[in-house]
Amino acid sequence: MFGRFLVSVLLIAVGIASPCLVRDCLEWRFEGGEKIGIYQELSDFPQAWKARFPGELGPKTSALRAEESWAELKPYPLAERTMRLLEGVLPSRDSGFRGLPSDPMLDSAESSTARAAAKDALVGADKALATLHLSVGDPVFLRLFKEENELEVWMRGRGNFHYTLYKVYRLKGWSGKLGPKLKEGDRQVPEGFYYVSASRMRPETPHFLGVDLGFPNEYDTYHGRTGSGLLIHGGKNDSGAFILSSEDMSEVYALSDAALQSGQRLFRVNVFPFRMTDKRMEQEWKKQPEWIDFWMNLKEGYDFFENANFPPDVSVNAGDYAFRFPRP
Repeated sequence: MFGRFLVSVLLIAVGIASPCLVRDCLEWRFEGGEKIGIYQELSDFPQAWKARFPGELGPKTSALRAEESWAELKPYPLAERTMRLLEGVLPSRDSGFRGLPSDPMLDSAESSTARAAAKDALVGADKALATLHLSVGDPVFLRLFKEENELEVWMRGRGNFHYTLYKVYRLKGWSGKLGPKLKEGDRQVPEGFYYVSASRMRPETPHFLGVDLGFPNEYDTYHGRTGSGLLIHGGKNDSGAFILSSEDMSEVYALSDAALQSGQRLFRVNVFPFRMTDKRMEQEWKKQPEWIDFWMNLKEGYDFFENANFPPDVSVNAGDYAFRFPRP
């Protein structure tokens, strides 16, 4: 009898601990803590299972059902709480002992080094820009693609209307999966149309430089989405961020900051789940994902730039993004 009881207790303990063990395994295995593989599949299993039986979820519309399910889903609550407690006392491969406060002197030194690296990046960029008839200080425009792990920097030479692609940078990682950010703490990076002014540049950051996307924007607020501090930054991986190498972030930050300092009031950042070609959208349409209507709206803005070679002015009309040519 005692043996059966002991085996039962052990099985229960393994069941509770298994998500945390999988998560730790993935953090050790993948560079930068990209832990969305098996752990994400386990976390999403309840919702994926419910999606097979839409009739049992009641008369709600599919869009509302999807929004509520992702906003409220909290898989393995006991395991999540346990993991948060352990993170306070156990060392992390990415960021040292999370339970200890940061050293202000060290933070200051790292920030100074990052700012210096950004200035140095401009020296190396001059020749490459000149071949494209561009120069430091020209207006910039950024596009991010999750599926392709790419960040594009476009620039507009003085006296030109159209933007020219300067460079495509490889993302080291990004947080979450395809689809928009819904709420604070969901470890998801957003999708949509954002802008960055000088006040959203982050030279002082625990990471290696940063650009605040300005989430939530007007569209996100309209749909009740919450969150803050969503960055493009360099260095170590972090939840709720797009990550570049320190070298690449130095150049992206320096070119963006130079554009703002030279008179560009703000620069736009468009974030897409993937390159929204007709063929790629048709694949998603056949799969009938929960975000197809949202992605169709994003595609309007994607197509605008592809055709006009100029980022549109973006507003919100009746809960949808609306696009138009910028006013002169």
